[in-house]
Amino acid sequence: MQKITASLLLIFLAVGSYAQNKVSIKGILADSASKAPLEYATVAVVNAKDTTLISYTLTDKTGGFKLSGIPSDRATKLIISYIGYNTIRKILDLKAGETKDFGQVLISGKSLDEVVIHGERSPVVIKKDTIEFNTEAFKTRPNAVVEELLRKLPGVQVNNDGSIEVNGKAISKLLIDGKQFFGSDPKVATKNLDADMIDKIQVYDDRENDPDHKISSTKVNKIINLKLKSKIKKSTLAKINGGGGTRDRYEAGGIISNFRDTLQVSLIALGNNLNKTGFTADELYNMGGFGRSGGSQIWDGTFGGRGWGGLEEVKSAGFNINNDYGQKLKMNLMYFYTNNVTRSTGNSFEEQTLPETKLTSLSNYQGIYDNKKHAINGLVEWNPDTLTRFRYEPKFDYNLDQNTLNSVNSSFNSQTPKLNDNTSDNTDNGTGRNFSHRFDYYRRLKHYGESMNFNHSITLNKALADNYQYSNLTSYISAINSEIQDRYADKDIRESSANLGLNYTRPLNKKLTAEVNTNTSYSDNSNQLFTYEKSLQSGTYSVLLPNQSSSLTRYTFIQSLGPQFSYKFSDKFTLRAGINAELQHVRNKFSNDVADIYGKYLNFFPSLKIDGDSYGIGYSQSIELPQIDQMQPIVREYGQLYKSIGNPDLKPGRRHNVEANIYKYNHSKQFNINAYTGITISDNNIVQKTTIDANGVTTSTSVNRNGGLRTYFSGNIGKQFKKSQNWQVGLNASLYGNFEHSAFFLNADEGTRNTYYVTLGQGVNFNYNELISINTKYNLNNTITTYQEVDYKSVNTYTHTLSADVSLKWPKSIILDGRYAYSYNPQISNGFQKTANILNLAVSVLMLKKDRGQLKLSVYDLFDQNISVYRYANNNSVNISEGEILKRYFLLNFQYKLNIYKSK
Repeated sequence: MQKITASLLLIFLAVGSYAQNKVSIKGILADSASKAPLEYATVAVVNAKDTTLISYTLTDKTGGFKLSGIPSDRATKLIISYIGYNTIRKILDLKAGETKDFGQVLISGKSLDEVVIHGERSPVVIKKDTIEFNTEAFKTRPNAVVEELLRKLPGVQVNNDGSIEVNGKAISKLLIDGKQFFGSDPKVATKNLDADMIDKIQVYDDRENDPDHKISSTKVNKIINLKLKSKIKKSTLAKINGGGGTRDRYEAGGIISNFRDTLQVSLIALGNNLNKTGFTADELYNMGGFGRSGGSQIWDGTFGGRGWGGLEEVKSAGFNINNDYGQKLKMNLMYFYTNNVTRSTGNSFEEQTLPETKLTSLSNYQGIYDNKKHAINGLVEWNPDTLTRFRYEPKFDYNLDQNTLNSVNSSFNSQTPKLNDNTSDNTDNGTGRNFSHRFDYYRRLKHYGESMNFNHSITLNKALADNYQYSNLTSYISAINSEIQDRYADKDIRESSANLGLNYTRPLNKKLTAEVNTNTSYSDNSNQLFTYEKSLQSGTYSVLLPNQSSSLTRYTFIQSLGPQFSYKFSDKFTLRAGINAELQHVRNKFSNDVADIYGKYLNFFPSLKIDGDSYGIGYSQSIELPQIDQMQPIVREYGQLYKSIGNPDLKPGRRHNVEANIYKYNHSKQFNINAYTGITISDNNIVQKTTIDANGVTTSTSVNRNGGLRTYFSGNIGKQFKKSQNWQVGLNASLYGNFEHSAFFLNADEGTRNTYYVTLGQGVNFNYNELISINTKYNLNNTITTYQEVDYKSVNTYTHTLSADVSLKWPKSIILDGRYAYSYNPQISNGFQKTANILNLAVSVLMLKKDRGQLKLSVYDLFDQNISVYRYANNNSVNISEGEILKRYFLLNFQYKLNIYKSK
């Protein structure tokens, strides 16, 4: 830490010493013929020697630009570029401390027969809806991964969890030369591929399922496309790592990619017992950091987030194949195998306040969850011409689960020292097969703006499970008898659905467009459950329990037709209005001795959307069917302590949804605002009606009630300072909140519950010349539960979390990393840990030729304080749970990188 502090002081002193040598430039860019100002032109200052970027900006609406902090002690060059115009290049001759005003700068358009003189490429180019970054203008250290390169790009924010935002918007996928790379998760590429592979980085709107641009630009996420260098397209790249540590911790993994022009083949594999579940949230490699040495405390339960806990071991492997057949046909095939084994140990506390007593429950549990999954995904894209597109995407998963859970539960009330003890052992062995495919056909028709979009999908899911449950209930009161249950349940769940949809769009004039949507869907869902008690005579599970068994099947057939009209008042304001007529047939089939329940519903759902330049407002309606097991007219007894009653009179719920959002990004100031809000009002809301007596015996059923309300708000404000290669600073403030109002029934009480949740976050990112980087984040989470029409006590829960990551790449070939995280949960009851100080440290040494080797020694949770605690309130009860989680360990890891380039 002393080295880090000393380095910071040296940096700040250095800044003060040469700040007086900085200069500024400004001007206004205009068309040479019309003298009209040009917006979104790129203005960059680069080193004259190697064209690396020093500073840049984009022109504003008036064509104006201004750049500050330009060094005067070296040769620099000004590059101004705009699509369709000749690039301006000018050697700068600047004096220390001056502000150079170029006045009006005229740029001329290119003629068709003009000879193009190639020179330095502009670091940032705007091509219609695409932003393109040339990576040669953004310096990174040797051996840097793509994530480090992205951090230097203007408008790009890489969060601590590896997720990426561009201009304040999340990216939906990351492509390699326009091809998928192990699905849509960007971290597989950003954490594993090296920055020096990339020639250009393109950013554009994700319009794959919206070719006619009907979705407002404020709601569309981004796609990042990494364009490889030409030499990479004929190369083999590999990276392997492995290591071991204390407490039997280990990790090993590797990735190898072979590129041959239009063919890409990648293999990836890993194994570890560091609570890393695979590639979606956890990367194979993170240079000098903790990506493979402990993970994120915020999301694994340390700070009261999830409270799941557990120690997890993972083994994963898979391949990804992309191939282009000419310019029109693309194919992708991905296979992945994952085996997760989680061992969890924990305890929980629940306090339920009743009119006559206070009911308390304490439990301890131990579980082993073993999941094996095979996943195969495919993708075929065919564009026979510029007007037609075919897209076919099949998916298949096969799951095998073997789970055991052992628990001990004790119950008390304020009058009785102990009500009962219950020991249970559960074993669940199951298999699952899931297949789905989706086919899309899109065609632009004869008239301008006229199009047709046909889609078809099928889903086939099947899950089989054998469940063995043994429980020993010891009762200390006369109202409940002691008993032993030894049961076997045979489960068979099948879900199948098919859908056909057609959309037709045709402009009626320049402003008015008509659209028709029609859709037909069918689903067949069944749930077969047969429960048997073990016979004392035969020792086999042969005694069928009718009230524990069920045979449920739901058939649903839906036809819908929806016209919609959109009127374009201007380029920045569009109004869309429509109505969707939906006819729904539902048949609920129960066992032979229970009559089927039929339902036929004709609904009309109006919709309204307003899309502005930087905002959008929409209204829609929908219905929600009750679950079939909630409607089964039987009493299902799970034991003396719990039973449920079906309600065949349940009605579908109707929802009214209002949404609004605002999005604004200023390129020249690198400032963004992104916020959205929504309100959902529910009629015939389906809620639980629960009765709990003083001994803890619970009976529940489902009923309809009006008055359900949910509203939410989320917003963030971001500001970046990335106009210099040396200094990069990012500021981000976020606010999220939701409010839910719903009815509830508890014994004789009927009231409403209000739940307020607010989280406030502030982040600061700092990077200087690849020497030091600091990322800090503070979060305040507050949950308040209040009640109306009943005399229940309000519950307030809040947590503070603070984290800071520091990386120092000094001296040469040495990388020092530290991560500190602090959490405080003051409402946790006595006996549970309220605070945690988590400190991770690592030192990495780069070695061998071209730094291809790396030796890293890391310690996770140096103070051994990692915890997993969760607190929540519900229906006049308070629940607290604490689980075992990964604790302190030391790990030594070695990584090696291999690159083989082919000349032919």
